Amino acid sequence: MNRSLLSLAAVLLGTSLWAQTPGRFTQENGDCTGAIMITDSVFRTEQAVRGFGNKLDIKENSSDHKQWFEREHHTTWYKFRVPVKCNLTMDITPNNTADDIDFIIFEGAIPGICDKIATKQVVPIRSNISRNDPALGSRCGLSKEATDDFVRSGVGSSYSRSMEVEAGQLFYLVVDHQNPPRGGYEIRFHYDPPPPPEPVEDDKKQQKQHLVINIADSKSGAPVNATLTIDGMEFDKVVEAKGKSTYAYDMAMYRNLKIGCTHKGYMFTTVRVKGSTDPVVTVDIKLTPISTGEKVVLDDIRFVGNEDKVMRESEASLLLLLRFMQENPKVKVEVQGHVNGPTFKNKKEFVDLSTARAKTVYDFLLVNDVEPARISYQGLGNSQMIYPEPKNKEQSEANRRVEVKVLGT
Repeated sequence: MNRSLLSLAAVLLGTSLWAQTPGRFTQENGDCTGAIMITDSVFRTEQAVRGFGNKLDIKENSSDHKQWFEREHHTTWYKFRVPVKCNLTMDITPNNTADDIDFIIFEGAIPGICDKIATKQVVPIRSNISRNDPALGSRCGLSKEATDDFVRSGVGSSYSRSMEVEAGQLFYLVVDHQNPPRGGYEIRFHYDPPPPPEPVEDDKKQQKQHLVINIADSKSGAPVNATLTIDGMEFDKVVEAKGKSTYAYDMAMYRNLKIGCTHKGYMFTTVRVKGSTDPVVTVDIKLTPISTGEKVVLDDIRFVGNEDKVMRESEASLLLLLRFMQENPKVKVEVQGHVNGPTFKNKKEFVDLSTARAKTVYDFLLVNDVEPARISYQGLGNSQMIYPEPKNKEQSEANRRVEVKVLGT
Protein backbone atom coordinates (compact mmCIF):
# COMPACT_ATOMS: atom_id res chain seq x y z
CA MET A 1 0.00 0.00 0.00
CA ASN A 2 1.22 3.50 -0.83
CA ARG A 3 3.25 4.70 2.17
CA SER A 4 2.24 8.32 1.60
CA LEU A 5 -1.41 7.40 2.13
CA LEU A 6 -0.61 5.58 5.35
CA SER A 7 1.28 8.65 6.52
CA LEU A 8 -1.66 10.88 5.64
CA ALA A 9 -4.05 8.62 7.51
CA ALA A 10 -1.85 8.51 10.60
CA VAL A 11 -0.33 11.98 10.90
CA LEU A 12 -2.74 14.90 11.33
CA LEU A 13 -0.81 17.30 13.53
CA GLY A 14 -1.46 20.92 14.49
CA THR A 15 0.90 23.87 14.81
CA SER A 16 2.04 25.26 18.15
CA LEU A 17 3.12 28.81 18.74
CA TRP A 18 6.50 27.88 20.14
CA ALA A 19 7.69 24.87 18.20
CA GLN A 20 7.33 23.80 14.61
CA THR A 21 5.37 20.60 14.04
CA PRO A 22 4.86 18.96 10.65
CA GLY A 23 1.55 19.39 8.84
CA ARG A 24 1.87 15.93 7.30
CA PHE A 25 4.50 13.48 6.34
CA THR A 26 4.34 11.90 2.91
CA GLN A 27 6.43 9.27 1.17
CA GLU A 28 8.35 12.07 -0.57
CA ASN A 29 9.74 13.26 2.81
CA GLY A 30 11.75 10.03 2.87
CA ASP A 31 13.84 11.38 -0.03
CA CYS A 32 16.39 14.18 -0.16
CA THR A 33 14.30 15.94 -2.83
CA GLY A 34 11.33 16.04 -0.44
CA ALA A 35 13.25 17.41 2.56
CA ILE A 36 11.07 19.23 5.09
CA MET A 37 12.17 22.79 5.87
CA ILE A 38 12.66 23.34 9.62
CA THR A 39 11.88 26.99 10.30
CA ASP A 40 12.21 27.12 14.09
CA SER A 41 14.77 26.14 16.70
CA VAL A 42 12.46 23.34 17.86
CA PHE A 43 10.75 20.77 15.63
CA ARG A 44 8.45 18.08 16.99
CA THR A 45 6.58 15.15 15.51
CA GLU A 46 4.47 12.66 17.42
CA GLN A 47 4.89 9.92 14.84
CA ALA A 48 7.85 8.95 12.68
CA VAL A 49 7.48 7.87 9.06
CA ARG A 50 8.21 4.26 8.21
CA GLY A 51 10.16 3.49 5.05
CA PHE A 52 12.75 5.35 3.00
CA GLY A 53 10.67 7.24 0.43
CA ASN A 54 10.64 6.55 -3.28
CA LYS A 55 14.33 5.69 -3.60
CA LEU A 56 17.43 4.95 -1.55
CA ASP A 57 19.54 8.11 -1.49
CA ILE A 58 22.05 6.34 0.80
CA LYS A 59 22.94 2.70 0.22
CA GLU A 60 25.71 0.12 -0.30
CA ASN A 61 28.03 1.20 2.53
CA SER A 62 29.95 -1.06 4.88
CA SER A 63 28.39 -1.57 8.29
CA ASP A 64 31.45 -0.07 10.03
CA HIS A 65 31.63 3.11 7.91
CA LYS A 66 32.01 6.19 10.09
CA GLN A 67 30.36 8.77 7.83
CA TRP A 68 27.47 6.91 6.19
CA PHE A 69 24.58 4.66 7.17
CA GLU A 70 24.90 1.21 5.69
CA ARG A 71 21.65 2.17 3.93
CA GLU A 72 18.46 4.08 4.68
CA HIS A 73 15.86 2.20 6.73
CA HIS A 74 13.05 4.37 8.13
CA THR A 75 14.18 7.81 7.05
CA THR A 76 13.03 11.44 7.01
CA TRP A 77 15.01 14.25 5.36
CA TYR A 78 15.09 17.82 6.65
CA LYS A 79 16.82 21.06 5.71
CA PHE A 80 17.44 24.11 7.88
CA ARG A 81 19.20 27.49 7.85
CA VAL A 82 21.14 28.82 10.80
CA PRO A 83 19.85 32.29 11.81
CA VAL A 84 23.14 33.63 13.21
CA LYS A 85 26.88 33.07 13.13
CA CYS A 86 27.44 30.76 16.07
CA ASN A 87 28.57 27.45 17.48
CA LEU A 88 25.70 25.10 16.61
CA THR A 89 24.69 22.23 18.88
CA MET A 90 21.67 19.98 18.56
CA ASP A 91 19.60 17.41 20.46
CA ILE A 92 17.39 14.76 18.87
CA THR A 93 15.21 13.25 21.59
CA PRO A 94 12.94 10.27 20.85
CA ASN A 95 9.56 10.04 22.57
CA ASN A 96 10.23 6.35 23.17
CA THR A 97 13.66 5.55 24.58
CA ALA A 98 13.62 2.18 22.81
CA ASP A 99 14.01 4.02 19.48
CA ASP A 100 17.56 4.14 18.15
CA ILE A 101 17.98 7.29 16.04
CA ASP A 102 20.95 7.89 13.72
CA PHE A 103 21.62 11.08 11.76
CA ILE A 104 23.80 12.58 9.03
CA ILE A 105 24.33 16.28 8.25
CA PHE A 106 25.39 17.65 4.84
CA GLU A 107 26.42 21.14 3.74
CA GLY A 108 23.33 22.26 1.79
CA ALA A 109 24.28 25.10 -0.58
CA ILE A 110 25.43 22.78 -3.36
CA PRO A 111 23.73 22.73 -6.80
CA GLY A 112 22.11 19.35 -7.47
CA ILE A 113 22.89 18.24 -3.93
CA CYS A 114 20.45 15.31 -3.84
CA ASP A 115 21.87 13.70 -6.97
CA LYS A 116 25.38 14.30 -5.67
CA ILE A 117 24.60 12.71 -2.30
CA ALA A 118 23.27 9.61 -4.07
CA THR A 119 26.52 9.31 -6.06
CA LYS A 120 28.71 10.31 -3.06
CA GLN A 121 30.02 13.44 -4.77
CA VAL A 122 28.86 15.18 -1.58
CA VAL A 123 29.98 13.63 1.72
CA PRO A 124 28.66 14.13 5.28
CA ILE A 125 30.16 16.80 7.51
CA ARG A 126 28.73 15.22 10.68
CA SER A 127 27.14 11.85 11.46
CA ASN A 128 26.30 9.70 14.43
CA ILE A 129 25.36 6.07 13.93
CA SER A 130 26.09 4.79 17.42
CA ARG A 131 23.75 2.62 19.47
CA ASN A 132 21.18 4.47 21.56
CA ASP A 133 22.06 5.08 25.20
CA PRO A 134 18.96 4.78 27.45
CA ALA A 135 20.92 6.49 30.26
CA LEU A 136 20.73 9.68 28.13
CA GLY A 137 17.09 9.15 27.25
CA SER A 138 18.39 7.77 23.92
CA ARG A 139 19.21 11.33 22.80
CA CYS A 140 21.80 12.05 20.14
CA GLY A 141 23.08 15.17 18.39
CA LEU A 142 25.92 17.68 18.40
CA SER A 143 27.72 18.98 21.49
CA LYS A 144 30.70 21.15 22.38
CA GLU A 145 32.14 18.40 24.57
CA ALA A 146 32.23 15.80 21.75
CA THR A 147 35.54 15.37 19.94
CA ASP A 148 34.61 13.33 16.85
CA ASP A 149 32.88 14.57 13.72
CA PHE A 150 31.72 11.04 12.88
CA VAL A 151 30.68 8.21 15.22
CA ARG A 152 30.36 4.76 13.67
CA SER A 153 27.76 2.08 14.48
CA GLY A 154 28.02 0.05 17.67
CA VAL A 155 28.77 1.26 21.18
CA GLY A 156 30.00 4.85 21.10
CA SER A 157 29.30 8.45 21.96
CA SER A 158 25.73 9.62 21.25
CA TYR A 159 27.02 13.07 20.29
CA SER A 160 29.25 14.33 17.49
CA ARG A 161 31.27 17.54 17.56
CA SER A 162 29.44 20.88 17.35
CA MET A 163 29.81 23.06 14.23
CA GLU A 164 31.00 26.62 13.70
CA VAL A 165 28.47 28.04 11.24
CA GLU A 166 27.66 31.27 9.42
CA ALA A 167 24.38 33.18 9.45
CA GLY A 168 22.03 31.88 6.75
CA GLN A 169 24.09 28.74 6.11
CA LEU A 170 21.96 25.87 4.74
CA PHE A 171 22.25 22.25 5.88
CA TYR A 172 20.50 18.96 5.14
CA LEU A 173 19.75 16.62 8.05
CA VAL A 174 18.67 13.02 7.51
CA VAL A 175 17.19 11.15 10.49
CA ASP A 176 17.13 7.35 10.30
CA HIS A 177 15.67 4.56 12.45
CA GLN A 178 17.27 1.19 11.76
CA ASN A 179 14.21 -0.55 13.23
CA PRO A 180 10.55 0.46 12.79
CA PRO A 181 10.05 3.58 14.98
CA ARG A 182 7.82 3.30 18.04
CA GLY A 183 7.12 7.01 18.31
CA GLY A 184 8.08 10.49 17.26
CA TYR A 185 10.91 12.77 18.36
CA GLU A 186 12.02 16.33 18.97
CA ILE A 187 14.83 18.15 17.14
CA ARG A 188 16.15 21.14 19.10
CA PHE A 189 18.88 23.49 17.84
CA HIS A 190 21.03 25.61 20.19
CA TYR A 191 22.90 28.72 19.00
CA ASP A 192 25.88 30.18 20.88
CA PRO A 193 25.59 33.13 20.81
CA PRO A 194 21.81 33.15 20.27
CA PRO A 195 20.20 35.31 17.57
CA PRO A 196 18.91 38.73 18.66
CA PRO A 197 15.17 38.88 19.45
CA GLU A 198 12.95 39.64 16.48
CA PRO A 199 11.24 43.04 16.51
CA VAL A 200 7.60 42.88 17.58
CA GLU A 201 5.36 43.97 14.75
CA ASP A 202 2.40 46.21 15.40
CA ASP A 203 -0.71 44.09 14.76
CA LYS A 204 -2.46 47.16 13.42
CA LYS A 205 0.06 47.36 10.59
CA GLN A 206 -0.52 43.77 9.52
CA GLN A 207 -3.22 43.73 6.87
CA LYS A 208 -5.80 41.01 7.32
CA GLN A 209 -8.49 39.75 5.01
CA HIS A 210 -11.90 38.67 6.34
CA LEU A 211 -13.24 35.45 4.82
CA VAL A 212 -16.95 34.58 5.09
CA ILE A 213 -18.27 31.23 3.86
CA ASN A 214 -22.03 30.59 3.55
CA ILE A 215 -23.43 27.11 2.83
CA ALA A 216 -26.99 26.48 1.61
CA ASP A 217 -29.20 23.89 -0.10
CA SER A 218 -29.00 24.40 -3.88
CA LYS A 219 -32.78 24.00 -4.33
CA SER A 220 -34.42 25.57 -1.27
CA GLY A 221 -31.69 28.04 -0.33
CA ALA A 222 -31.99 26.96 3.30
CA PRO A 223 -28.79 27.12 5.38
CA VAL A 224 -26.90 23.83 5.79
CA ASN A 225 -24.63 23.11 8.77
CA ALA A 226 -21.78 21.57 6.79
CA THR A 227 -18.22 20.29 7.24
CA LEU A 228 -15.41 22.28 5.61
CA THR A 229 -11.83 21.60 4.55
CA ILE A 230 -9.85 24.74 3.66
CA ASP A 231 -6.51 24.36 1.90
CA GLY A 232 -4.27 27.41 1.46
CA MET A 233 -5.43 29.56 4.38
CA GLU A 234 -2.58 28.36 6.60
CA PHE A 235 0.84 27.24 5.42
CA ASP A 236 1.20 23.47 4.89
CA LYS A 237 -2.04 22.73 6.74
CA VAL A 238 -5.61 21.80 5.86
CA VAL A 239 -8.04 23.59 8.18
CA GLU A 240 -11.17 21.63 9.13
CA ALA A 241 -14.40 22.92 10.65
CA LYS A 242 -17.92 21.56 11.09
CA GLY A 243 -21.37 22.29 12.50
CA LYS A 244 -22.13 25.73 11.00
CA SER A 245 -23.78 27.16 7.92
CA THR A 246 -21.69 30.34 8.08
CA TYR A 247 -17.98 30.48 8.87
CA ALA A 248 -15.80 33.55 9.34
CA TYR A 249 -11.99 33.75 9.41
CA ASP A 250 -9.29 36.39 9.41
CA MET A 251 -6.32 35.52 7.21
CA ALA A 252 -3.38 37.03 5.37
CA MET A 253 -4.04 38.89 2.14
CA TYR A 254 -3.92 37.23 -1.27
CA ARG A 255 -4.50 33.61 -0.30
CA ASN A 256 -5.44 31.17 -3.05
CA LEU A 257 -7.95 28.84 -1.39
CA LYS A 258 -9.48 25.47 -2.12
CA ILE A 259 -12.61 25.04 0.01
CA GLY A 260 -14.18 21.59 0.25
CA CYS A 261 -17.67 21.17 1.68
CA THR A 262 -19.80 18.17 2.63
CA HIS A 263 -22.89 17.36 4.70
CA LYS A 264 -25.04 14.31 5.30
CA GLY A 265 -27.43 13.79 2.41
CA TYR A 266 -25.51 16.01 -0.02
CA MET A 267 -22.83 15.53 -2.66
CA PHE A 268 -19.50 16.98 -1.62
CA THR A 269 -18.13 19.89 -3.62
CA THR A 270 -14.99 21.97 -3.96
CA VAL A 271 -14.78 25.72 -4.60
CA ARG A 272 -11.63 27.60 -5.56
CA VAL A 273 -11.04 31.18 -4.47
CA LYS A 274 -8.41 33.28 -6.23
CA GLY A 275 -6.25 35.48 -4.02
CA SER A 276 -7.10 39.17 -3.84
CA THR A 277 -6.55 42.27 -1.72
CA ASP A 278 -10.25 42.80 -1.04
CA PRO A 279 -10.81 43.48 2.68
CA VAL A 280 -13.74 41.01 2.74
CA VAL A 281 -14.12 37.84 0.66
CA THR A 282 -17.52 36.14 0.66
CA VAL A 283 -17.94 32.61 -0.68
CA ASP A 284 -21.41 31.11 -1.24
CA ILE A 285 -21.48 27.31 -1.54
CA LYS A 286 -24.56 25.44 -2.83
CA LEU A 287 -24.87 21.77 -1.92
CA THR A 288 -26.80 19.31 -4.13
CA PRO A 289 -28.69 16.35 -2.60
CA ILE A 290 -27.15 12.91 -3.18
CA SER A 291 -28.65 10.88 -6.03
CA THR A 292 -27.68 7.54 -7.51
CA GLY A 293 -25.54 7.94 -10.64
CA GLU A 294 -24.20 11.32 -9.58
CA LYS A 295 -20.47 11.83 -10.25
CA VAL A 296 -17.98 14.14 -8.59
CA VAL A 297 -14.41 14.76 -9.71
CA LEU A 298 -12.04 14.56 -6.77
CA ASP A 299 -10.54 17.97 -7.35
CA ASP A 300 -6.73 17.99 -7.26
CA ILE A 301 -6.18 14.26 -6.85
CA ARG A 302 -2.93 14.47 -8.78
CA PHE A 303 -0.47 11.71 -9.58
CA VAL A 304 3.27 11.62 -10.25
CA GLY A 305 3.86 11.09 -13.99
CA ASN A 306 3.10 7.52 -15.06
CA GLU A 307 2.75 6.29 -11.50
CA ASP A 308 0.02 5.66 -8.93
CA LYS A 309 1.67 7.80 -6.20
CA VAL A 310 -0.49 10.70 -5.07
CA MET A 311 1.04 14.18 -5.01
CA ARG A 312 1.09 16.12 -1.76
CA GLU A 313 -1.47 18.71 -2.93
CA SER A 314 -4.08 15.92 -3.12
CA GLU A 315 -4.40 15.58 0.65
CA ALA A 316 -7.30 18.04 1.10
CA SER A 317 -9.39 16.23 -1.53
CA LEU A 318 -8.75 12.83 0.03
CA LEU A 319 -9.76 14.20 3.40
CA LEU A 320 -12.96 15.68 1.93
CA LEU A 321 -13.89 12.30 0.37
CA LEU A 322 -13.32 10.58 3.71
CA ARG A 323 -15.58 13.07 5.52
CA PHE A 324 -18.27 12.52 2.86
CA MET A 325 -18.17 8.75 3.42
CA GLN A 326 -18.21 9.16 7.20
CA GLU A 327 -21.18 11.54 7.18
CA ASN A 328 -23.18 9.36 4.77
CA PRO A 329 -22.72 5.82 6.15
CA LYS A 330 -25.22 4.21 3.74
CA VAL A 331 -23.75 5.64 0.55
CA LYS A 332 -21.96 3.23 -1.80
CA VAL A 333 -19.52 4.58 -4.38
CA GLU A 334 -17.29 3.49 -7.21
CA VAL A 335 -13.87 5.12 -7.50
CA GLN A 336 -12.97 5.60 -11.18
CA GLY A 337 -9.40 6.20 -12.33
CA HIS A 338 -8.35 8.05 -15.51
CA VAL A 339 -4.99 8.66 -17.21
CA ASN A 340 -3.56 11.18 -19.64
CA GLY A 341 -2.90 9.39 -22.95
CA PRO A 342 -3.42 11.70 -25.92
CA THR A 343 -3.00 10.31 -29.46
CA PHE A 344 -2.99 6.72 -28.12
CA LYS A 345 -5.67 4.04 -28.10
CA ASN A 346 -6.88 2.86 -24.72
CA LYS A 347 -4.27 0.13 -24.36
CA LYS A 348 -3.83 -2.31 -21.49
CA GLU A 349 -1.06 -0.23 -19.87
CA PHE A 350 -3.44 2.75 -19.55
CA VAL A 351 -6.21 0.63 -18.06
CA ASP A 352 -3.80 -0.97 -15.59
CA LEU A 353 -2.39 2.41 -14.52
CA SER A 354 -5.83 3.99 -14.09
CA THR A 355 -6.95 0.95 -12.11
CA ALA A 356 -3.91 1.30 -9.82
CA ARG A 357 -4.75 4.98 -9.29
CA ALA A 358 -8.35 4.20 -8.41
CA LYS A 359 -7.16 1.50 -6.02
CA THR A 360 -4.85 4.04 -4.32
CA VAL A 361 -7.91 6.09 -3.31
CA TYR A 362 -9.84 2.90 -2.48
CA ASP A 363 -6.99 1.81 -0.19
CA PHE A 364 -6.99 5.20 1.51
CA LEU A 365 -10.66 4.75 2.41
CA LEU A 366 -10.01 1.22 3.69
CA VAL A 367 -7.14 2.43 5.88
CA ASN A 368 -9.55 4.95 7.38
CA ASP A 369 -12.12 2.27 8.29
CA VAL A 370 -14.65 2.70 5.48
CA GLU A 371 -16.39 -0.67 5.03
CA PRO A 372 -15.22 -2.57 1.91
CA ALA A 373 -18.84 -3.31 0.95
CA ARG A 374 -19.41 0.43 0.40
CA ILE A 375 -16.61 1.01 -2.10
CA SER A 376 -15.41 -0.44 -5.38
CA TYR A 377 -13.00 0.79 -8.03
CA GLN A 378 -12.24 0.51 -11.73
CA GLY A 379 -9.81 2.00 -14.25
CA LEU A 380 -11.05 3.59 -17.45
CA GLY A 381 -7.66 4.32 -19.00
CA ASN A 382 -7.71 7.30 -21.37
CA SER A 383 -11.22 6.65 -22.67
CA GLN A 384 -12.75 9.68 -20.94
CA MET A 385 -10.07 12.39 -21.02
CA ILE A 386 -11.32 15.88 -20.19
CA TYR A 387 -8.77 17.26 -22.67
CA PRO A 388 -8.26 14.79 -25.56
CA GLU A 389 -5.45 17.03 -26.86
CA PRO A 390 -3.98 18.75 -23.79
CA LYS A 391 -2.23 22.03 -24.53
CA ASN A 392 -0.32 22.43 -21.26
CA LYS A 393 0.76 20.75 -18.03
CA GLU A 394 -2.44 21.75 -16.23
CA GLN A 395 -4.65 20.06 -18.81
CA SER A 396 -2.50 16.92 -18.76
CA GLU A 397 -2.77 16.78 -14.97
CA ALA A 398 -6.54 17.25 -15.17
CA ASN A 399 -6.73 14.13 -17.36
CA ARG A 400 -4.93 12.19 -14.60
CA ARG A 401 -7.95 12.32 -12.33
CA VAL A 402 -10.14 10.29 -10.05
CA GLU A 403 -13.93 10.49 -10.05
CA VAL A 404 -16.41 9.19 -7.51
CA LYS A 405 -19.73 7.77 -8.77
CA VAL A 406 -22.62 7.18 -6.37
CA LEU A 407 -23.95 3.62 -6.76
CA GLY A 408 -26.53 3.69 -4.00
CA THR A 409 -27.85 5.69 -1.08
